[in-house]
Amino acid sequence: MFFFFHLLVGVATGLFLSEVLRSRRWILPVAVGSILPDLIDKPLGHIILAESIGYGRIIGHSLIFFIIILILAFFQWKYRGSLIGFGVGVGVLLHQVLDSIWKIPTTWYFPLYGPFPRGHSHAYFSSSFWRELASPQEWLAVLLLFIIGVLILGEWSAGSRAPLSFIHQIRWPCMTAAGMVTIGIGIFVLLRLESIESSLLYPVVSGGDPLIC
Repeated sequence: MFFFFHLLVGVATGLFLSEVLRSRRWILPVAVGSILPDLIDKPLGHIILAESIGYGRIIGHSLIFFIIILILAFFQWKYRGSLIGFGVGVGVLLHQVLDSIWKIPTTWYFPLYGPFPRGHSHAYFSSSFWRELASPQEWLAVLLLFIIGVLILGEWSAGSRAPLSFIHQIRWPCMTAAGMVTIGIGIFVLLRLESIESSLLYPVVSGGDPLIC
């Protein structure tokens, strides 16, 4: 799945949790967690370990990484009273589920099934960049993220600028609705994963990050 769609799902889920739990503190950690596996694995697998692994779905895409995040989140909650770590964990799990990592058991269940798969790193980042530009789903994700960002910034400005006060009433209903729609699309993609190879949604599932990467 593409980078900005991952981020959009993370932001949408963070907005949904913020509305349900009445705390805006969930937005940022869930959003960060939703892209954290790629922020770790792409440079690690395609730059640092390019010669030995050359693969972009390794430790950050594994269950053991998710479990480590939960353990750290537990200690953070126990000693500091903060739930931020659990938000990061939610984002990481979302990322792994949307990538269908269970289909790569050597990665998801590492180290139970042996070492990580091997791939190749030849021109990975340049080819990924052009795939991002060519994806209509990514452009839609960027647009929705921009709209959400404008609503959030507008809310911050509404306190001192009367013309923007209407944003105070519409911001959370709009963003929550956008979040639920995005989550619904994600669930639809997962449920129809085996039958969408020829549809517009197929690049969302596998076009952005082929298994060899």
